[in-house]
Order: sequence, then structure tokens, then C-alpha cells
Amino acid sequence: MMKNKYLIVIIVLLAVLLIAVSWSFNRYTHRYPDYSMLSNEEFGISLLYDTLQHLQFPMSTLHRPIGEAAGLNDVVFIIQPSQPRVCNCMTPDILNWVRSGGRLIFLENRHPNVIDNALEAENYTYFGNMRLYQVGMGEVLTGRADSVANINLMYKPSYGETIASLLSAWNPSRIYFAEYYHGFSANDGAFRQLPVSLQMVVLQVILALLALLIYFSKRFGTVIPYYEEVERDENEQVLVLARLYKQRR
Repeated sequence: MMKNKYLIVIIVLLAVLLIAVSWSFNRYTHRYPDYSMLSNEEFGISLLYDTLQHLQFPMSTLHRPIGEAAGLNDVVFIIQPSQPRVCNCMTPDILNWVRSGGRLIFLENRHPNVIDNALEAENYTYFGNMRLYQVGMGEVLTGRADSVANINLMYKPSYGETIASLLSAWNPSRIYFAEYYHGFSANDGAFRQLPVSLQMVVLQVILALLALLIYFSKRFGTVIPYYEEVERDENEQVLVLARLYKQRR
């Protein structure tokens, strides 16, 4: 009977914990920043990323500064960075990578943006309604970030088509969406880089294992005292009988 009560308590607690985890999932699913490829909200960039991936472009994400990970035959997207101070400080490093042969697509809603300002002395041509700079051995494309947001890309696909045609011409080895500039670092650890849905699954599995551990480690019934066995002398019976015989003499 006691065992059944504990089982019911464990099941109820586990149900409460799973409900709490599900609520947290619904509450914090939309925590990804705007203009991140991880966000499927109105101002996320997931639609552009998924479309390019569907077109068989070699897509990936970047969680480190450009110069540390991207190769010279790669293309890197930086779209409306949510850490503009970091991006501003790293602009010289970013452009050094471009001058060595890298290709950068930098989209930001302010005009001129930080890259336009840094390249104001450089010549550019218009590629669609975006600026295409020749910088050393590399190239930089600048434009507005909201044009590739999920909410706009379906209704105005020309911006995305222009980018796709340029990527085809460049034929890069890898195309990176730089999530590093949205606050996602390689130092965050594997768990934080998992999608939120997978994080919730991991947490639920951990909670279930903890519940099972508590259940099976719980003592059921009264405690049975342990009595240590008394070690007996090998001549004890002889001595007892001898003592008894002496008393009766």
C-alpha cells in the first residue's frame, strides 16, 4: 500500500514537471533574436536560409568571428547584427578577411551601414538595389536587412532572387550565416546551441530519469535493524559445561 502511494506521488510530480517544461517551451520558443536564421518569426531569416539550402547551396552557421573559421572561398552573411558594438569593433578584421579573398553579404537597416561607412572611399556598382564593392581580392554586398526577413521575402522575392543569382556566380565552397553576431558563440557549449525543441526533450528525459531514480532508491516498509553476529569462542561450550559440572559437585 505504501509503495503504491509513493508511486502515485512520483507520477504526479513527474506530470507537474513535464507540464512546467512544456509551458517554458511555449513561453521561450520565440527567444531567438530578429534577423537570426534560427527564428521563424516575422523578422527571422529562416526562410532565406532554408530556401538557399533547398537550392543545394552548401549552407552552414558560424559561431565564431569570421577570420577564425571562414575560408577565402566562402561567403559569410551578417544580417542586422544584434551586437553592433562587437561588429563595429571587428570591422577592420572583417574587411581584412575580405581583402584576402573572402566574400561578405552585409545587410543592415540603417543606411549607410557600418560597412558602407568603412568602404566610403571604395568604388561600388549596383547589383539590383544593393551595393557591390570590390575590396582587394574579395567582394562585399550591402543592402537592407528587412528585405530578406520572413515577412517580406514571400511577397517581394526579388531581393532573395538577386542574392541567389550572385551566390551562383560566386560558387562558394561554403555559405555561412554568422550567428556569432547575434550572440551565439562557440563557447556557449553544445546544449545552448541545440534547438529549443531538443533542449526541452533533453530536460524531460533528465526529469524522467531523476523521477525513476528517486522511486527505485526509496525504502518501502519498516526498517529492519541489523544485528552484528556475535563471534563465539571456539571452547565456549566446553567452558559452559565445565562450569555447570563444578556447580553440581
